[in-house]
Amino acid sequence: MFSIGTLLTTALAAAVALAKPNPASAPVSPRVLVFTKTEGFRHDSIPTAIEQLRKYGPEYNILFDFSEDATTFSDTNMTKYDGVLFVSTSENILNADQQGVFTKWLQSGGVYSGVHLACGTLQNMAAYKAAVGALFEYHPEQQVATFSPLTKDHPATADMPDQWSYSEEVYFFQSDPREMGATVLVTVDKTKLDNPNEDPNQTPKSGTPHPIAWYIEQPQYNYTVQGAPKHGRSFYTSLGHSNEVWQTDTFMYHVFGGLTWALDGGSTRAYQVGIIGNNTTPPPPPPPKPENETTDSGEGTSRADLRSSSASPSFAAAGVLAGALALGAAILL
Repeated sequence: MFSIGTLLTTALAAAVALAKPNPASAPVSPRVLVFTKTEGFRHDSIPTAIEQLRKYGPEYNILFDFSEDATTFSDTNMTKYDGVLFVSTSENILNADQQGVFTKWLQSGGVYSGVHLACGTLQNMAAYKAAVGALFEYHPEQQVATFSPLTKDHPATADMPDQWSYSEEVYFFQSDPREMGATVLVTVDKTKLDNPNEDPNQTPKSGTPHPIAWYIEQPQYNYTVQGAPKHGRSFYTSLGHSNEVWQTDTFMYHVFGGLTWALDGGSTRAYQVGIIGNNTTPPPPPPPKPENETTDSGEGTSRADLRSSSASPSFAAAGVLAGALALGAAILL
């Protein structure tokens, strides 16, 4: 005979397992600008990154806008965004006025996240360095490297294996991001790297252990715009060079874990606070169609069937939980 506690524990475990990845907890979907403009080196993984972000975004309750237009950074336009996600941007992609708008937005509670070469852009912008944490210096030749999370108690590393080895560009930085208030989440085993550029007799500029991904709870922007509750959190990962890594669940859970953690700091209007961000409640879903109504294709499949077949893991988890509880009740009775 199973106890109620055992059944509940089993049901909840199954629900949690199927519910991954977890969505952001905003009452209104946060709106994030994905910026991929380059003025220097351009990664050929950028289109794959956009495709994957489009794919995963709805599961995390995030609305994405994609752009390479620097004029997007205007006071009027940036007001609607809760976050920005810079993906492999390079060199000086914003002019002085646009950098001023971006700085003000960050000081207003805007949330920053960056991937890979995002650390190699806007190197003359003080607020950007405070957001990203450290700026790119160089990388040795792409090679198989072994990455390890320093903690599993963060959404960005919760699903990462203890040792993750694959071919990547391992970035080295001009400074230690810990000096900007960063907490390092992922590091790399440098003893296995072929890196002729690093002098073993010199103190590593990037700090020890070598940082690969990190977060900053309170970026050092030195000023908070009147009315803003606080500065927005930031997250950065130097992983993400190739198309192949963008096509793995491990990496996508890492990116979205960091992004949703940063957004969940609750510094914007999507979280019913703040002076910037999305505060537009989406319209309610249309009423369900009659079960005997067919699709436009005339194949006889109802829209209700299509909705149920494409349900997200969170809905699937709810079904598992309900089913397990029902089974438990039947056994007990």
